[in-house]
Amino acid sequence: MSTESFPWARRQWPGLAALALAVLLVVVEAVAVSIGSTGHWAAATVLAWAVISLTIVSFLGGLVGVALRRGRRWGAAAMVVSVVANPLVLVWLFRALGNS
Repeated sequence: MSTESFPWARRQWPGLAALALAVLLVVVEAVAVSIGSTGHWAAATVLAWAVISLTIVSFLGGLVGVALRRGRRWGAAAMVVSVVANPLVLVWLFRALGNS
């Protein structure tokens, strides 16, 4: 299928792609936690750093979608998921909740 069949897909691809990446990163983060819980720290650390880096990419992709009006809703959702899925943000959040 081509994008001529779905003209809206061509207009909304930046935001939609950013959201798809953000959701994929949530899955990768869950895999990293699972691997880390079995004691394979090196592999879990590599996956965590990959998720940290790629959530930034996903956030910026969502920002591009919002700024250029190319999938604004998808882009906004990608930005939220990217922030919430970032392991550094999660560590900070859990630490803040643990001190309360």
